[in-house]
Amino acid sequence: MALTDLGVAKHLETSYHPRPLEIICYHSQQSAEKAIKALILYHGAEGGLPKLHDLSFLLDQIKNKVTIEEKYYDYADTLTPYGISARYPNELFLEDRHAEEAVRMADEIVRWVGSLMA
Repeated sequence: MALTDLGVAKHLETSYHPRPLEIICYHSQQSAEKAIKALILYHGAEGGLPKLHDLSFLLDQIKNKVTIEEKYYDYADTLTPYGISARYPNELFLEDRHAEEAVRMADEIVRWVGSLMA
């Protein structure tokens, strides 16, 4: 599911004009969230799977099981608002660079999670 959301974000970024920046950022956040939740499940999801969308909080759930580079927390802080604010687009001011950055960050998180689960 994480790969599907990432694929949608990449497709919209490259093929849809004008670019739906809010939707690209939203799918990027969703991709990262689903990847991190998959990693939580992979490690046993003690206490159940959190039903939250805060990516830093989700990373904290597995920080004792995997090494997490600080950049992933930075990515989490950037991506988290897109999962909520995209539902209220008037609250966001997005430019092309935000969508490009969101896709790149989500892609890195998905690849990192994939390497930990291989």
